[in-house]
Amino acid sequence: IAAKLNGRPRKTLGFKTPAEVLARLLSEDQQAGVATTS
Repeated sequence: IAAKLNGRPRKTLGFKTPAEVLARLLSEDQQAGVATTS
């Protein structure tokens, strides 16, 4: 059940799944080289 809920697109995330948003954030951090606090 948890995997099914976590794989659902969320309105608050622009209809992306939490995994897609996390992957994008991690790739942006690697490219920037500096973590942001915003």
